Formats: sequence, structure tokens, C-alpha cells
Amino acid sequence: MKVLEFIQIEKFEDNIEKYGWNENTCECCGKQLKDKSNAVQTIEGPEVIPANITEEQLDEMGLVSQGIFYLGSTCIKKYPKEYRLKFA
Repeated sequence: MKVLEFIQIEKFEDNIEKYGWNENTCECCGKQLKDKSNAVQTIEGPEVIPANITEEQLDEMGLVSQGIFYLGSTCIKKYPKEYRLKFA
């Protein structure tokens, strides 16, 4: 399984100061999300794993999920399609 480094832009902290932090904050850029339709699944690091990996498979590999990181529509494009989770 190939993992990718989680990307957090340089202005993340500035955006948190400007917009505040809450459950609707993009984990990549720190801006507020319009919706929670895009996300990536992460493990310790944080590193991004392919979207089709299940919790059971992670357990078998001895890896621990860090959960789902919600991203804005621009930030999600930083990852290949096979790493993106899409929610309705």
C-alpha cells in the first residue's frame, strides 16, 4: 500500500486565526468548508491512505487510523482520485 504525506499549506495557521477553528474547517488550508463532501482517510504521521482500505485491513497491517480529514473542493485535488473519499 502506497501512502502519501498529508499536505497542510503554509497559510494554515493564518487562516485558522482569520476564520477560526471548528468542525467545518478544512484540514489542509484552514478555511471554512462549504460542505463535508470531500475527505481523505489518514493514519499516524499523518499520512493519507487509499480510499478503498478498510479498518479491518489497517488492523491486519498493524496500522492505526487517525480518522477522516475533511477537505475543501480545491484542497482535495492535491490527492490522486484513488485517495479521495466522496460523501453525498
